[in-house]
Amino acid sequence: MQEIDCYEPKIVRIGMRTALTILDKWKCTQLQVQAVLNLPENYKSLDFEKVSFNREQIKRVSYILNIHASLRTTFTNPENVYGFMNMANNNKCFNGIKPIDFICNGEIENFQSLLEHIDSLFERTIR
Repeated sequence: MQEIDCYEPKIVRIGMRTALTILDKWKCTQLQVQAVLNLPENYKSLDFEKVSFNREQIKRVSYILNIHASLRTTFTNPENVYGFMNMANNNKCFNGIKPIDFICNGEIENFQSLLEHIDSLFERTIR
């Protein structure tokens, strides 16, 4: 199988557009999108063909894609796949806040914690 270069500009642009679509389906606000992907205020008017994204932004895109994939694997209904991120969560990981706010207000490590939490939910459902 051919390895994909995750830093190839064309691949990054496709990933960014896909992440923006996912965040829209998660009903994220413009401020949340900016925080999650580390984008400027004018991100909607950016010409993605001419923009270079940094490693931090590429990592964030990768996490969004992986979080979405985990949600699709864990949940069978679209309400949970697309609604989970904006639901208040009383799990000790989130302390009553929404998962989207958890990753908006935190460091890149919060993305990994969220992904691990979702994966653990899946593991519990298959037992």
